[in-house]
Amino acid sequence: MVDAKLDSGAPKTWNVCASGNISFSEVDGSESYALIWRGVEVNMWDLEKCTKIWAAKPPPPNSLGIFTPTWFTSATFLSKDHRKVVAGTNNHQVRLYDVSAQRRPVISFDFRETPIKAVAEDRDGHTIYIGNGSGDLASVDIRTGKLLGCFLGKCSGSIRSIARHPELPVIASCGLDSYLRIWDIGTRQLLSSVFLKQHLTKVVFDTNFTEEEVKHDAADKATPDAPSIDEVQIADETEKPPTKRKKSSSKENKEGKKKKKASKGKEGMKKLKSKKRSKSREHDIAAADE
Repeated sequence: MVDAKLDSGAPKTWNVCASGNISFSEVDGSESYALIWRGVEVNMWDLEKCTKIWAAKPPPPNSLGIFTPTWFTSATFLSKDHRKVVAGTNNHQVRLYDVSAQRRPVISFDFRETPIKAVAEDRDGHTIYIGNGSGDLASVDIRTGKLLGCFLGKCSGSIRSIARHPELPVIASCGLDSYLRIWDIGTRQLLSSVFLKQHLTKVVFDTNFTEEEVKHDAADKATPDAPSIDEVQIADETEKPPTKRKKSSSKENKEGKKKKKASKGKEGMKKLKSKKRSKSREHDIAAADE
């Protein structure tokens, strides 16, 4: 485990489990406590003292005396109270733990038939949002375990993360179907979805994001940098269309062919006349010799 803060020097490191790997971790709003779970174990740690202050107790054996260990898949703090923890299990159970009261769950209820993969809390302190491996998303009153309703439009893959907007009445969810979805809390309707081309495992809202940044980016895109004189000249030269040769008409082609034939005929007549003249001269020379 590593605790690195901006106001501190070197980060603190310590071991949180003797063996195995850490599956998940969650930090409360004050960043003083952390939930760390590794399979069948869920522990709470004090980040300032680097000590374990609480550990969940396994459930008692059933009527047959068989002990079935709980495999935790997700967990979160309930609102800003670090003493209340909500956890989801691999056997489709949702549990509420009160750290100040006992180590076993105060409330436990089932949701559908697939493992609980994501849990998120609401700002009111008693409503939670849960998502399972088959793409079901619902809101539950954790005080009584009553199902408030399911969000319309089932996801096609396992939901891996849910985030509540700090101000607006919307939540975001993502999962293995590669979609980021925005939901309305009041109507439980799907507001928007974006395909992100890869498996998604975590979603968060940026609390420092403002509309001024969006306007500034839009203004930058609307007013691009002015091109230089050289770029304009090069663009003008490249944009000039190439000159095309005009095709001659059929009449012009015919007249050109006739002229070529006539010129060839004249040249042929001249050659014949020159040959005849040369022959006659040779004949006259031979007669004179005789």
